Amino acid sequence: MTEPVSTQLTVAETDNTITIGAASWDSNFRDRLDYDRQKILVQAITAWRTNPMARRIIELTSEFVIGDGLSFHAPTNCERTLREFWKHPLNNLDEQLPEWADEAWRTGDLFLLCSVDIGGRLYVRAMPSEQIGVIECAPNDYRQEITYRRDAMDEHPWFAYDPNDPSKEQDVFVLHFPLNRAVGANFGESDLAPILYWIGLYRQWLEDRSRLNYFRQMFSFVLQRPFTSQTEKDKYMRDFAALLPKKSGGILGLDPNETLGVLNPNLASFEAAEDGLALKRMIAIGAGIPMHYLAEPEESTRTTAEAAGTPTFKRFKRRQQFIVNVLKTLLQAVLTVRRRYNSNIPARAEIRILVPDITEKDNAALSIAAQRIVTAFAPLYNAKIIEPKEFIRLVYRFIAENVPEMIPEFAPINVRGGTAKTPTDPGTEQPQT
Repeated sequence: MTEPVSTQLTVAETDNTITIGAASWDSNFRDRLDYDRQKILVQAITAWRTNPMARRIIELTSEFVIGDGLSFHAPTNCERTLREFWKHPLNNLDEQLPEWADEAWRTGDLFLLCSVDIGGRLYVRAMPSEQIGVIECAPNDYRQEITYRRDAMDEHPWFAYDPNDPSKEQDVFVLHFPLNRAVGANFGESDLAPILYWIGLYRQWLEDRSRLNYFRQMFSFVLQRPFTSQTEKDKYMRDFAALLPKKSGGILGLDPNETLGVLNPNLASFEAAEDGLALKRMIAIGAGIPMHYLAEPEESTRTTAEAAGTPTFKRFKRRQQFIVNVLKTLLQAVLTVRRRYNSNIPARAEIRILVPDITEKDNAALSIAAQRIVTAFAPLYNAKIIEPKEFIRLVYRFIAENVPEMIPEFAPINVRGGTAKTPTDPGTEQPQT
């Protein structure tokens, strides 16, 4: 019996050989049990336009993620270029960002079409997600996207941005940012996708309840009296209808042989409140938000309400990180394109996106954390057990901020107020840090 022979790769993995030696998959099956994406997109945009609950779910996410607006910090040698791009009247990202965010949550994909003029200035527009029907990728990796087509027969595709190939001086390219993408899929999925069915059921339930209430309040008078003929009955009923009070509180006199009753439908539904609440709970859990965000106050303590908000804020934080990645990639593309015309622009730059707090309570919690960390570590710093840079790193870590690039030396800290006097110059007061 022949002994098995072990083999290994003799070349290093690269972007082009990421699946070398492994069976590649057919691009027709990359979308993981294909679904009707166009149908979902139509349903999502229709729900957003016509259903206040779907509109509010999208708005809530954008309000928490975008807040009062986003900005950035970049090195001095490239910040001016980025500011010009950000503030250019044809870009004006402060106005476009909320639209981009809504599109990402609503459709699960954000396609940014970028064009470059003869001076190297870049302009950007978000494309409707339904405009892209086919994404062509590298044969060995679904994450290396090459072209974007309207459909399989489209002969004029948009090309994906390729910063690693200097020979491709692209004047028009597309940046794609998928959200909620399953492994192996080309497209992302809408935040509304899992709750569209339940939003539709809730809308239908409300319509049925409104229609039921309309018919439940309808009634008819029933008059009982002996008649000798149909002709007498018809004449008598016409005369009696004319005698009925026209306003509430009127008085109607009846003969001893007349009996007047009211006929109305018995359409009561005692489980209606529970049914509506169950539907709202399905919508809330699918959207990742607590019930009181859907105008449904729950009976709970303040502690329970705060605990219910924690997973919601974490979800919003992930959405905020998505937008941060979008802006970092876009701004880096701006620098890469601009470098073709200005060699002083660096090839890569450390760009930091400045984002608002997800919740105002973060500020109070961070201020308490900063006070406690300074109180705990100031004696260690004064005793020269830890270096100034390490002390600053710890303080910035607890206030959830990035450490500044330039860290100045500072005087010993007196946590009770003021500053300590240095032994080399005891008569000199150092500025408080």
